[in-house]
Amino acid sequence: MAAQESNKLRVNLNPISLEADLAYFGARLELVGEPETQYQAAQLKVYKALEAALEENLKRLRKKESRPKAKTKKKKD
Repeated sequence: MAAQESNKLRVNLNPISLEADLAYFGARLELVGEPETQYQAAQLKVYKALEAALEENLKRLRKKESRPKAKTKKKKD
């Protein structure tokens, strides 16, 4: 059962999907505009937090991808 739960937590992060998510949240923020209700204010706060988290993940992912890959040494028999 623990193996099933750990599989659910794995997420395949790639720059394209993160950029799409950022575009989605950007559009949602534009639609909310100035909040008129407490619900809209809460929604705006959550969208901004999610947008910041996605931007941070995208930054880390791009940084990780831009690093040169280390060459592995072959063992001599």
